[in-house]
Amino acid sequence: MERPEKVIKYKNRYICLMNPMESIDMPKEKLIEITDYPNDTTTGPVYDEIWYIGVSKNGKKHTLVSTYRSYLTYRYYSFPQLLEYTFEDYDSTHLPRFILASYLLVVDSSYIPKGALFNHIQRIDGEIYYTNVLDEYFKENKDSIRKDFFAVLNGKDTLKLNVVDTITQHLFFESANNAAFFRSLAKDPLGRLYDLLRDSTFYFCNEKGTYVRYSVPYSDFHWYFSINNNSYKYVDEFYRRGTKQSLKDLDGSYNEWDAN
Repeated sequence: MERPEKVIKYKNRYICLMNPMESIDMPKEKLIEITDYPNDTTTGPVYDEIWYIGVSKNGKKHTLVSTYRSYLTYRYYSFPQLLEYTFEDYDSTHLPRFILASYLLVVDSSYIPKGALFNHIQRIDGEIYYTNVLDEYFKENKDSIRKDFFAVLNGKDTLKLNVVDTITQHLFFESANNAAFFRSLAKDPLGRLYDLLRDSTFYFCNEKGTYVRYSVPYSDFHWYFSINNNSYKYVDEFYRRGTKQSLKDLDGSYNEWDAN
């Protein structure tokens, strides 16, 4: 198991920082010296508790939450007090109704790993988190055909996200078949798709015959994304654009952080 690059003591806990892009492991002896942890540090402990810590970019503000691991608590965005560290337009009195949790790409059988994605993307599968367990989404539009919907906008091309299941405050979706939408990503399919999902995902609510759209912010929960085939088997992965810079910025925040 990888060891951290840096360790920060915070409220009788040790925050271990790791860079998935270019990890430089701390020597075992140094890690034991800092943490006084006498066991073999090459084997990770089995535990049920999970911690999240939010730190502002300038390192001046931080929040720690601790809970037991579950399908829901494994996602940091299920804790309202951490959302201000993620979304620039955070409003504690008006939390986002929906959050785009994660997504992956589904490609055809002719795709070659690490090859060009153009003309191979068939759809997007993903999850949308709803912050209120009693959300009215499940009470509205009880007709056999739901009028409300989620979509990603790209000029004249719209990619509808069809909800196929719900588990523990997550709506699971599969995007509609829209070859024109994916062809429009030709120059930079991975980067362009990431930008669109981050900035142009909306919930369209039918209110008295008129559609009103609401932004669905993206959690940026994962550093990388999976690529699956139509049989739901993993075939490839990719790091999102800007990951290295994001990690550099994150490291800077911790360097400025006064954890005492």
